[in-house]
Amino acid sequence: MKKLIYLIIGFAVYSQHPAQAALVYSGVQNIVIPTTLDGIYINIDNAAVSGSEFTGWDINPFFGGSGVATHSSFQVARIVADNTAPALRFYNGELVSGANTYSTGFGGFGDPISHLGVAVNQFSVGQQGFLGFRFTTDTSAGPYYGWMRATFTNNTSGGVIHDWVYDDTGSSITVGSVPEPSRAMLLFVGFVTLISCRRRAK
Repeated sequence: MKKLIYLIIGFAVYSQHPAQAALVYSGVQNIVIPTTLDGIYINIDNAAVSGSEFTGWDINPFFGGSGVATHSSFQVARIVADNTAPALRFYNGELVSGANTYSTGFGGFGDPISHLGVAVNQFSVGQQGFLGFRFTTDTSAGPYYGWMRATFTNNTSGGVIHDWVYDDTGSSITVGSVPEPSRAMLLFVGFVTLISCRRRAK
């Protein structure tokens, strides 16, 4: 009985706290990057993908990821503020924010292929790394900051866009962070736990 009371109090207190920053997670996508010039067009808002350009696309990796085009709505953090400058590789735990360097307008990177290499700020061919980005949604909400996990190759198979997360409050975001279980889910789990404890007590 005492355990039931503690659980009830705990959930009552928790429900009074305001919701934390809303991280929007794509879920694991594992979108294969073709070794063609067309590549794959991706919409960050709804994870829509297509082999041809469509309204709302944000990023278009091609040639296995040795080339990447970006819509004006989607700006990657770069080495310098030029819309063709190399994308900066991020690592787990680093911060993506307004303090990073971004460009404007349509752009991309990969000509020359200077985002691939062995330097700390480059993507190792065939190995996962993180892009940091700032983007606005299809409804012009934002800008929001996020990260994208990708494996790039030099025009060979194995290029993949794995997943991405952004914070829809406009706050900075830590690379690797994903949404916590929703309050509704936690309350549901707590309710099931209470019922289970009550049945055992009988």
